[in-house]
Amino acid sequence: MRFSKSRLLDYWEKVCFWLWIGLVIALPISSFPFFAKVLHTSSVAPAAGIFVLLLTAIWLPVYIFKKGFFPFQVKPFLFFTLYCILTIALAFFRKSPYYPGSSLISNSVEALATLGMGFLFFLISSSLPRDAKAIKTTLRVLNWSGAAMLGWSLFQFIIWLPANDFPQWMRDIQGVFSTTVLFDKRTTGFASEPSWLAHMLNLVYLPYWLAATIKRFSVNKSRIWFLTVENILLFLGIIVLFLTFSRGGLVAFMLVLAFLFIRLNFQFVRWIVKKWKIKRTALVGASIGMIMLVLYVGIGVAGLFVLSKIDPRMETVFQFSSSEDNPIIKYVDNLQFGERVAYWQTGWNLFNDYPLVGVGLNFSGAYFPQYLPAYAWQLSETRELLFRTGNLLNIKNLWTRLLGETGLIGISLFVAALFVILMTAIDLTKGKEKQGITVGWMGILMLIAFIGEGFSVDSLALPYYWFTLGLVVATWRWNQSNWSENKNG
Repeated sequence: MRFSKSRLLDYWEKVCFWLWIGLVIALPISSFPFFAKVLHTSSVAPAAGIFVLLLTAIWLPVYIFKKGFFPFQVKPFLFFTLYCILTIALAFFRKSPYYPGSSLISNSVEALATLGMGFLFFLISSSLPRDAKAIKTTLRVLNWSGAAMLGWSLFQFIIWLPANDFPQWMRDIQGVFSTTVLFDKRTTGFASEPSWLAHMLNLVYLPYWLAATIKRFSVNKSRIWFLTVENILLFLGIIVLFLTFSRGGLVAFMLVLAFLFIRLNFQFVRWIVKKWKIKRTALVGASIGMIMLVLYVGIGVAGLFVLSKIDPRMETVFQFSSSEDNPIIKYVDNLQFGERVAYWQTGWNLFNDYPLVGVGLNFSGAYFPQYLPAYAWQLSETRELLFRTGNLLNIKNLWTRLLGETGLIGISLFVAALFVILMTAIDLTKGKEKQGITVGWMGILMLIAFIGEGFSVDSLALPYYWFTLGLVVATWRWNQSNWSENKNG
């Protein structure tokens, strides 16, 4: 049987799109055991990475051969990627500290693998979905994969409550999807740990469900009374986010809510001025703003009070003593947060000594014994990791990691690339297509959450922000194509 060239291309496109759908379905699985064995790692091994590698082998070469078009938003991230490769190369010309179990070659290979994985996620997400129908299908599948994730997350918490433990069968099921174990009192979903579940919620699912709710958009026709699928998933997603008890995740989501409250505040001021025909003055605006500020602070304090009663790590959140030698350090240590602050400060210390180009992507771990702040040696977790394991410490903060490892140039390139996506998302919100407007708002809300999430997760290989950034670009691309076709027609 002979196949025509056009039929082969049709099959190729269908196979590639189904692989793309597989990628979207697999997003909730952050550390897939099979993929972890292939990569020889126990942490960052997203199941979606399998589909990215398949698409890189099957879709990308043919797409390039066909002279396929890549959006211009890819270029800033390409420059960032190439610069990071340069920092890796420069590390070979610098005398790095010796660290047992670490080498220039192994660090370089790991850096290239994680950097390449992240860039490929963005490249494919921004270029493969090529029309409105593909974007709509992607969002619909995102809903159902998110629903499965939320269902398993809530089920974990419900099963744990009666006996304060998980049955073995649930641990066995979790072992199919994750390289780590279930966490007591916290829901994990299909992720490696609760904070990673919060990470994917904040950077993919909640931004879409929140944007769809605000813009009254849905890719599903099904409704329960007046509620759309996205409305219901948003409500359940916020509950699951809270049940992760990820403090970084909750802070990131609070940043999004703060942004929305500020927007609402401006709209509220305009409504009062119009309704009561008040002359708009600086005093009126400042007075209303102060009232709203007090309200927001009250809500924040109430939230901290609730957390202090249900999360043991937050019991001392209202106990601050200035009589200590290092009161701030003592305070964060009591909140079981001292190690994170110490790791962040290590990244900053590296930046102080290597401000321009950093020490090289993924090379900061070897510098930890030399650049850890003095108080960090008193922390049990730090001593345990340094003296009882062969693992390299990591900065656990994307922003200070980029500063320490890639310097001022690296973080400037990365922030500039994010700014390009922000402008792209804002441009989408000014369109007429409701789907495009919704994805534009999804991008804006994700970038706001990303500010907070960057203080909690520092991996470049996790796909969640790359996926959302790419989806925004892909949506903008077909919107621009439609606009050009309408104009030329």
